[in-house]
Amino acid sequence: MKSTKWYLLGASALASCFVTALAFAQAQDLDFDPADPFANIASAQEWTGKFASGVPAIDPNDRFRNLTSREWTETGEYETAEQQGLSAEAFLASFNGSGGSGVQIRSPYPYDTAEQHYDAWLAAANGGTDHSRMSLPDWSGSWQGTSQGVLHQTALVRDVWDAIADDYRPGFQQLLTAELESRHWWPADTCLPEGFGRFYALNGAVFHFMMDPTLVLIHKDRPNNETRYIYTDGRGFLPPDFRFAAWFGHSQAFWDGDELVVWTRDIIPWVLTHGLPESSDELQAIERIKKIGDSILLDITLYDPKAFAFPWHDVAEFRRLEDWTTAPETFNECVSTNNVYHDENGNLRQYTPGNPNYRDASDSRPWATVFERGERASEAAGEESQ
Repeated sequence: MKSTKWYLLGASALASCFVTALAFAQAQDLDFDPADPFANIASAQEWTGKFASGVPAIDPNDRFRNLTSREWTETGEYETAEQQGLSAEAFLASFNGSGGSGVQIRSPYPYDTAEQHYDAWLAAANGGTDHSRMSLPDWSGSWQGTSQGVLHQTALVRDVWDAIADDYRPGFQQLLTAELESRHWWPADTCLPEGFGRFYALNGAVFHFMMDPTLVLIHKDRPNNETRYIYTDGRGFLPPDFRFAAWFGHSQAFWDGDELVVWTRDIIPWVLTHGLPESSDELQAIERIKKIGDSILLDITLYDPKAFAFPWHDVAEFRRLEDWTTAPETFNECVSTNNVYHDENGNLRQYTPGNPNYRDASDSRPWATVFERGERASEAAGEESQ
């Protein structure tokens, strides 16, 4: 498919007025203590409900058609519409989004940096709680996320646009154009890690939380098996001369009673997820995690002064999976079985049986297949030389 090079008409000129409107729309008087936000919270839903009004925001002049990030990526097959002579602009105009559910992007906290945020919470916790194995909270079991937040793609695209720094809007425009044209980018399709942003996309994945007094592991089983290492032993971060970026960054944390506070930095720049922009090498995150009843509550603030117009905020809830047979653990070893590739137009394609690049996942002796292919090639080369 030939790219239509669709552009957001007037996007730069209109951006400033939307930023102003967003600031007013998302400004709020805090009804919680920013130094101890989960105090007196009776349920996870009580907290998550603070950041989503549940009221759609329909704007008849919205150039993004009142679509959420998720709705934008599910607009349909533009390739078919293009064959019918429909322009990208007309294709987009044929959709009307839901107006979202009032999901807020701007952080409610008064902190400017992740370090400032972490230090404030550490001071409020009087340096943190020293746990033994016996005193650690019990987060055992299998958990699935029920987020309806920013990373789960339920914020309005127009709000996302206004939350991005000017220098990162062209890249976001490129991503939106590709999504509109059904040229979707899924890291797992080409066996790449999901990245920090999609770790909490929560699309059916099962999570496990494992801990001892020095370390917390958060494991996610799909689409790829991915694990975050969160150190609670006070080791801090690597010295500047030894630091390197990692897919899920490097995390240090402390316990504030039964609440885990995490600071993550040195994250590889990546697309956050569908309908959301790229992050920069300055992305850092502060998380607060607590088990309340049968839920695990997550509060996360993203700081990226290079890619974001202001700090972002999101919330998520994990609920215990009562019947593990509905979502048994998976292990997706992608590289040796992957038949997916991107063609010259950026469209996702798949090798099929008979293609020399096809990988047969049912092959119980893949090494023998490789050896035999090499032997045939050697024999053919010998015949040609005669």
